[in-house]
Order: sequence, then C-alpha cells, then structure tokens
Amino acid sequence: MKTLIFIIILQFSCVVLYSQQIKFKSTKYNFGFVHEGDTAKIEYELKNVGQQPLVIQNYEVECGCTVMEKPQRAIEPGETYVLKVTFDTHNKYDRQDRAIKIFSNAKDSPHELRFKGVVLKPKKKS
Repeated sequence: MKTLIFIIILQFSCVVLYSQQIKFKSTKYNFGFVHEGDTAKIEYELKNVGQQPLVIQNYEVECGCTVMEKPQRAIEPGETYVLKVTFDTHNKYDRQDRAIKIFSNAKDSPHELRFKGVVLKPKKKS
C-alpha cells in the first residue's frame, strides 16, 4: 500500500513539475522585402499557459546572422512575453527561410520558430 501511495505521489509531482506550456501567437513570420545590409526585426509573442514559471534556457539558430534576445527571468503563469529576433542580411541574397529552436522547461520543448523573406540587392548610394 505504501508503494502504491508513493507511486501516485511521484506521478502527481511529475505532472506539476512539467506542467509548463508555451502558446505562441504565431510560430511563423514573413519579414517581406529588405535590402542586403538591412537588419530585419522579428517578434514572436508567447504566453505561459502552464502552472509553473517558464524558463527559456537556450536557443539554436542556423547561422550567426540570427540573434535572439533571451529572457533574463522566468515567464510567470499567464504572462505574455515577446521574443525579439534580429536577422542581419549582410551577404544574404534572394529568398531566405530560417529556423530558430527554443529550448525551455516546457513539456513539449523544443519549439521551432520560422521566418522568411526576400533580400534584394543593396540600395545604390547617391
């Protein structure tokens, strides 16, 4: 009987421990048309719909041209937060399609965010 109670408590503890959940307003973003050398600014709105504080632990990008501002603190249950991403278009041309993997303490981590757009030739200097 003690073993059964212990197992039930352990399972309940795991559910509470891993009940963090992220809900993104959108996981895709189209920055449209920019000129080579411009910096595209991208925002992804998320909400912690879980029961515990959400911690964004790390992120992965495909190249050094993409940088995300990582939250400096936990995102509390019910709180909305905006992830800010910049994409440096130096030496990039034509269609661009990039992914960012977000690692957190949410039960379905990692999450993939995507952005795309077209990088045009640089503006002519007058």
